Amino acid sequence: MSIVMPPRIARLPRDPRDLPIPWNVLRGDAGEAFFTVNDDRLAWRALREQLCPLCGERLGKWRWFVGGPRSAFHEHGWYLDLPGHKECMTFALQSCPYLALPRYMGRIDVVRPEKLPPEARILLNETVIADRPEVFVAVGADRIEAQGGRLGVVPYLRPLRPALAYEYWRHGKQLTEAEAMPYLRAAMGEEWTVPAVAE
Repeated sequence: MSIVMPPRIARLPRDPRDLPIPWNVLRGDAGEAFFTVNDDRLAWRALREQLCPLCGERLGKWRWFVGGPRSAFHEHGWYLDLPGHKECMTFALQSCPYLALPRYMGRIDVVRPEKLPPEARILLNETVIADRPEVFVAVGADRIEAQGGRLGVVPYLRPLRPALAYEYWRHGKQLTEAEAMPYLRAAMGEEWTVPAVAE
């Protein structure tokens, strides 16, 4: 299966490896991209102006979240990352090393404090499960809610339930609900079932 780069992503600047640089990543004084660090200033702008964090363009009615099953389905589940366009999130699910590679080995760039811009702050969230999920869930919604967001930190977000759609991804490939169910139940419990979507 070939990966189709959406026009919105194709318009982004490229790094020396010719990889598109997501709109929301932190950049150094020389313009170098720190792929694993989001720029909170851009995240706040994306929230205010309803922009996709990957391409920087305006969102439509639908907003797509990507995360593990617990973010998608647990009653207390929230997301650290902002929602984006479906085609941008699909591209990320197919091409981002963390989301798509079966054997993700860590960072694709080395982030050392001395390399970061002086205004950068690295915040660690101890509530995040350290292990990468076995399956990722893309959740489409037309309404979202926020929690927190104090002291300049971007708030947690989640789609208001019921969601409009669910997709399941593993190792860069989309799964059917039946294919995803063993991974979902491993995370959510053996008796768990997928919630109904809005009509």
